[in-house]
Amino acid sequence: MSLEQNLREMERSREAYWRRYPATSPVKLRWRALTVRHCFHVLPGESILELGAGSGLWTEHIATTLRGESPITAAVFNEDLAAEATAQNLPNTKIIHVTNLNDLPAEGFDYVVGTAILCHDQYAQNLAALYRLLKPGGQLLFFEANHWNPQVFLKNTIRPLGRWSGDAKCQIGMRKFQLMKQASHQGFTHIEVIPYDIVHPLTPRSLIHAVQSTAFILEHAPVIRDLCGTLYIWLVKPGRARRRNVNLATHQELFGSTSFVIPCHNEEMNIPRLVHALVETYDQYIHEIIIVNDNSRDRTAEVTHEVAAREPRVKLINRQPPNGVGRALRDGYRAATGRYILTMDCDFVLILPEFRDLFDSIAAGRDGAIGSRFSYESVLINYSFFKILCNRSFHLLVKLMLLSRVRDVSNNLKLYRAEILKELEIEEPHFAANMETGLKPLLSGYDIEEVPISWINRAPDMGASSFKIVKVAPNYFGALMRTIWNVWRGRRDFRKKVETRVQAKLITNNESSARLNDEQKLHHDQSDVYLEKDVLKS
Repeated sequence: MSLEQNLREMERSREAYWRRYPATSPVKLRWRALTVRHCFHVLPGESILELGAGSGLWTEHIATTLRGESPITAAVFNEDLAAEATAQNLPNTKIIHVTNLNDLPAEGFDYVVGTAILCHDQYAQNLAALYRLLKPGGQLLFFEANHWNPQVFLKNTIRPLGRWSGDAKCQIGMRKFQLMKQASHQGFTHIEVIPYDIVHPLTPRSLIHAVQSTAFILEHAPVIRDLCGTLYIWLVKPGRARRRNVNLATHQELFGSTSFVIPCHNEEMNIPRLVHALVETYDQYIHEIIIVNDNSRDRTAEVTHEVAAREPRVKLINRQPPNGVGRALRDGYRAATGRYILTMDCDFVLILPEFRDLFDSIAAGRDGAIGSRFSYESVLINYSFFKILCNRSFHLLVKLMLLSRVRDVSNNLKLYRAEILKELEIEEPHFAANMETGLKPLLSGYDIEEVPISWINRAPDMGASSFKIVKVAPNYFGALMRTIWNVWRGRRDFRKKVETRVQAKLITNNESSARLNDEQKLHHDQSDVYLEKDVLKS
């Protein structure tokens, strides 16, 4: 069969598969749409081609997840399915009936996506066709059957069984090594072929979340992960992608409101890129960007001074020994003068578009929002299995002993009303302070929402993280046990003592008064200049 005939058959087989499991299909399709969003960090206006969209079952989830802000071209290979997809009238989506892939514009799309459409016996030719469609720097993300999943393996080995179960004649399971080899031959780079989704489609819908909690661990466990039902295939076309300059600061009530507090230890290579990206994406929200140099041995301080010369809202705090993330956070929070504080790490530059969900939560009236790596709609990319095991064990203790409805309180991506962090009792000097800033405000009764985010490991040019799980795990455990002991003794308010809070507020008020006086003086000086100009004109 021709490539297009393969794609027609795959599309029809896939459509029947999703309709066969009405309980789990919507959940799985939404997960995949969220993975597209989190992997690509699609910006408004960037173009997406969905290959083999069928009746639009997945297209609808993609459009919703991307807020209807990105133009989607849904390429459908079966005319009757194209009519069904058109009838949905999805926002910012164009449905086209395709009989030949060459009819699609070369280098016409920023992203190409698909689900259960590429795993056929001509996938090498398919990859070549997709390469032509992508812009330089464009990316491809497909979700396909994994050859080593027991069920897929049986259907591939016993072909009549596959036909009986509804597979297309041309359908195969994808082998990771062969797939990477073919993708490389076609010219793709940054090739990721990752096992994904161990939740069986026959799982009762009521049990999906419970099963997924375990799946977070199993999908990253050695050997077991290779048995997942699906692979997600993430490829990049070489070239420099020209990303749009998009302003994501859309809530006017938050303009000029936020102090970004960033503890840094040996981050000279990341600071210029981070500040540039923050200003480009959230300019109107920024009140100040506080870089807390935690006794770096590189040029972190010098580079920050250079950046501050170009961007006056950047402020540097040079700490004296001893080091410690908790100490750096306390100093940064104390110095912050915005109405809100967003606390983050330097390597979060990779996920900046996801910050808009935190600001949406604050604009909706919440006291704060936590970027959750382990929510039901989060995505983990190259996350260490041992770190996942430790994190899930830690949060299991939190659930059993303190709060039953938390997923991830220990991530240093949080956006809170400033007084919450300024008045919070932070005892830990090192990384375990991130647990305190997540758990203690929740125990104190603040209205804080967990927002799904992705976790992406540092790129090679970003340096190494100083976080070492074996070294910091005892501190996290000790801090949690101390918190549990305090709660069991009846204490749930983890703000600083009253006299300390009053003193801190006096200092903050004095700083605010001084800043207001400076602003008034500047205003009067400007008024004098304008008056002088008017006199001269007269």
